[in-house]
Amino acid sequence: MDFSQEELLEAVERLVTGMLERAGVTAPPVDALTIAETHLGIPIEWVEPTEEDESGRRRPRSRASSGSGISIATDMNDEQQQRVAADGIARFLLPDIYRKLSVEPGSESKQFAAHVRGLTAARILIPTRLLKAALRECKYDVLALYQRFTTTSMEAVAARLLALEEPSVIATVDDGIVASRRSNRFSVTRKLEAAEQECVDRIMELDLPHRARVGEWTAWGWPVPNRPFRRILLRAVYDDV
Repeated sequence: MDFSQEELLEAVERLVTGMLERAGVTAPPVDALTIAETHLGIPIEWVEPTEEDESGRRRPRSRASSGSGISIATDMNDEQQQRVAADGIARFLLPDIYRKLSVEPGSESKQFAAHVRGLTAARILIPTRLLKAALRECKYDVLALYQRFTTTSMEAVAARLLALEEPSVIATVDDGIVASRRSNRFSVTRKLEAAEQECVDRIMELDLPHRARVGEWTAWGWPVPNRPFRRILLRAVYDDV
């Protein structure tokens, strides 16, 4: 496909920004369910939860609605509902995004379509313009930002920081094990820097946010509430960058 990642992001940003402006969204949080149903006319179908068979595997849920609607299970929490609604809006916007990029509908791979939907859904719930505005007061405090963007998850808020220009390393630690560690500036491994590890140790002990500076690194950490395990989010910066 004859376009760059930057051109793809620009197309997504333009379409999402225009859609949110027409929907009258000027501040977080973003209610994707209301936007989908009220402003875009996408049908919302509430369906029964997926059942498990005798082995504990999920049985496929019957789909009575057409592929143009959004199906939401009645046992989903608010965060899950918003995530599904944002993905449905992203699917709705795909043809316009493809047109911007001169992509013939049907010629794209499933992997590419999923990639574009992911980029789009993330920017619907945490729009770049609103995120940058929130940073002026919240700085890079993931918890403070999450308290603004309440229709999404803390994990999603932290991940969106990697789309900004400020160099960051974002890590997720589950029960003391590094589940992921990514950067928007340089290559990283899952090995934590000493400042990050200090944050993990103190949060595991006190269950409170912590900041640490060790050597050339400064790290901030936050415990994630309402998870079935101990999850910690970390943001670290290399002080000489």
